[in-house]
Amino acid sequence: MSAATLPPLGRCQLCRVRRHLSAHKSRRDGLVRNLCTSCYSDATLTEERGGFVDWDQALDHGPGEDLLTWLRGDL
Repeated sequence: MSAATLPPLGRCQLCRVRRHLSAHKSRRDGLVRNLCTSCYSDATLTEERGGFVDWDQALDHGPGEDLLTWLRGDL
């Protein structure tokens, strides 16, 4: 794979590690987050199960019970 075909380098908005990033558009809140491959996959799977991608999303879009579930890591 050549450098021209790799996504741009940057700091992942979830894990904060400098990696190649792809734009992930959330189904829940419509926000676009620049995520590394691992976090992109985790975010997609989490939303498919009905969970939240990050704290801000849980805080803005979830009732108290969902926040507690997110904090425990049950989803």
